[in-house]
Amino acid sequence: MRLVILALGWLLLCGIAFPAGQAFATAEVQPIKLTDGWRLFQGEVLDPREASARYENGVSVSVPHVWPEGFGSGPDGTYAVATYVRRINLDQSALEYALRAGKLRSVSRFYAVVGGKASGEATVYDLGGNGTPGVNAESSAAGRLFLADLPFDAREFDLVVQVSNHIYPHAGFLWAPEIGDHRALESAHEIHIVAAFGFTGILIALGAITMLLATWHAGARYYYIGGGMLFVLAIRTLMTDNYIWVLFPGLPLEVALRIEYVGLFVLAPGYYWLVDELFPKESYRQVLIALGGLAAVASALAVVAPIPMMFKMRDPYIAMSAVVLALILYIFIKAKKNHRHGANWALWGIAFAFTGTALDVYLYLPGPRTSIEAIPFAALAFTVLLLGLFTIRYRKEQEEKAFLASCLEKANTELQAHADRIDQAQEEIAAALDMKNSFLSNISREIQTPLKAVEGFAQMLVDPSNTSVTPEQRREYLRLIYSNSANLSKMMEDILSVADLETGRFEVSPQDTDPRKMADQALAVVETVAHEKHLLIDLKCEKTAMVIDQRLMRQALVKILSNAVKFSPVNGVVTVRGSKAGDDFVFTIMDTGPGMEASDIPVAMSLFNKFSHEDGKQDEGAGLGLPLVARFMELLGGGMQIDSIPGLGTTVTLSFPLHAAKE
Repeated sequence: MRLVILALGWLLLCGIAFPAGQAFATAEVQPIKLTDGWRLFQGEVLDPREASARYENGVSVSVPHVWPEGFGSGPDGTYAVATYVRRINLDQSALEYALRAGKLRSVSRFYAVVGGKASGEATVYDLGGNGTPGVNAESSAAGRLFLADLPFDAREFDLVVQVSNHIYPHAGFLWAPEIGDHRALESAHEIHIVAAFGFTGILIALGAITMLLATWHAGARYYYIGGGMLFVLAIRTLMTDNYIWVLFPGLPLEVALRIEYVGLFVLAPGYYWLVDELFPKESYRQVLIALGGLAAVASALAVVAPIPMMFKMRDPYIAMSAVVLALILYIFIKAKKNHRHGANWALWGIAFAFTGTALDVYLYLPGPRTSIEAIPFAALAFTVLLLGLFTIRYRKEQEEKAFLASCLEKANTELQAHADRIDQAQEEIAAALDMKNSFLSNISREIQTPLKAVEGFAQMLVDPSNTSVTPEQRREYLRLIYSNSANLSKMMEDILSVADLETGRFEVSPQDTDPRKMADQALAVVETVAHEKHLLIDLKCEKTAMVIDQRLMRQALVKILSNAVKFSPVNGVVTVRGSKAGDDFVFTIMDTGPGMEASDIPVAMSLFNKFSHEDGKQDEGAGLGLPLVARFMELLGGGMQIDSIPGLGTTVTLSFPLHAAKE
């Protein structure tokens, strides 16, 4: 990309230089730059004839000639005046030549004095100057930039230039006049105009593009400022060499100078404003306000004040601009220390600006400015650099904002999910509280029933007045007391197990175990109830060695067998099978009870919930059996599965690991 830009720049320069070179190469008369042989009459505006007659009395000087400070003062509020004379001898008729005076920064007027110098009968030709074409200059706008044909046939004549200085404290010819083939000079002159307007067009295009950037960037103000700065540079480019007269031929020179100075006075605050927007934390807004106030006052004076006062403001303002440039450098150094993005490029940019300023001072103070130096390359590059840095910073900020927005969106999503989980947890807690309250209510009734039975039968047995109790009745009362006490003990054991599980105090103690022995012990617990209901318990279990917590395994089998016996009808069948399956020992307990729907299984597995049958009757007991078995199997590292068919029965499968899981 850089090579492409360099190639385009080289082609542009060649495109400008080649036609001018061709014009001079084919010209019959080569151009002559009139730098030596001038005579100066300091502090006098002489009549052209008088100046020509007094040629020998003038002070010999060379141009460009810079007037020192205190050179003198002249009429009409000007700082100083002078008259320059040079005798010219041409090889051919003057009709083949043209005169180009160059840049008109001094208010000057050119005359040609032909013949009769001694007798005072010389002919004077007004060639133009002071921003207006001469009688014998071209009437087109190009003539306003002072390119004049020589309308006489003589080969010898005196060129007289009247100068009234409007540049304080320096003046003189900013360019030495040039005489050459009129076709070549006209061609070169037109090329200069085209180049100046081409460069101005580039500045205006950049400014317009910059303004357009403001329409879709959040930092619109920065681009408006930068675009305005580029427009100011474009105007100053036209004003510096008076190319503005091509567009506005009737524009007075003083008006052009005032416009140029207004553009000069807004540059310093404009640059500082850009820097303030680029690095706001390192800059000083008070300085920007002060610069804006000074620029407003200076611009107002440039519009209404006398020209000499306006020029007197130039040097102090340039000194202040140097201070502003130093302050901008300080801001860039602070930005680099603070690791601001683009600070290194900013330092390179201000180094370039310092170099351009030094070059400007070097070329301007000793003599006139050259044509290429009049183009504000340093200012342009610095402005474009600041705009580029802001664009890069803006894009980085947009990327960071997009990243932060995505992070914020993600955080909001996670927060919402967390809030939903909290709401769900609160609902679950509320449901758990309801279940606990329901459980406490149920458990109180479940405990109260056997307690009242025990209390009633015991009271009948210990009452001395009750002599009608037969021995058979006594045995039945004792059996009922024992049965209710056993149910109450079993219920309290389940409640304590739940409490231990909820608080994490339940300890698992694996040991060598025979699953057949565990099945026999569990069967012994339910055998009495099964016998009373005339149930057939079909037990077939393999013998094998396993390491497991015997208490948990036995309790799990007892609770499942108790449910099977409880829900099986009289004369029903309970089938128990135990066999090794891979790394597990699997018990399958099948009953011939009423069964339940698949949707009722989660309810039966919920802690503190009691399953209700289709007829509306709830199961007897506290409803802790199946939930406790599920917790026991989880502690043992096993698994539990329930399959049930309404009207046919329920099958519960318990998978116990042969070896206890390592902690």
